[in-house]
Amino acid sequence: MLKRIADWIALTKTERKVILFLVITLLAGAGIRLYQATFPSAPQFDYRASDSTFDALSTIPEDSLTGTVKEGIINVSGKLNINTATKQQLLDLPGVGEVTANRILTYRAETGKFSNVDELRAIKGMSKKKIENLKPLITIQ
Repeated sequence: MLKRIADWIALTKTERKVILFLVITLLAGAGIRLYQATFPSAPQFDYRASDSTFDALSTIPEDSLTGTVKEGIINVSGKLNINTATKQQLLDLPGVGEVTANRILTYRAETGKFSNVDELRAIKGMSKKKIENLKPLITIQ
């Protein structure tokens, strides 16, 4: 019967092979699509979320780029002046919690301005290692 249909359409042997290949490819694609719909794969990790977080954390404030001084708190290099910093700004420093920020403010109120960064060592909870980690982020003016 197929031979009669083939004779009636008058396809060559090569043309029949091409059509057979196309039909098999179509059926394979439909089978794959059906399998994916029946058994969905695990959700893919959205890298855009972590990329946007990285971008937000690595953004340089414009004040540090222009070299302006904002209310005497941040100097030209973008470092925090601990002699004029507020409690909230101190809390933004890594490793400085509420208790340590209060101790810094109390020390500053009792003894006056810091003359150098190493003076932070006099504050309870400020280890040498913590001060070394903070040095790139703070300044004394």
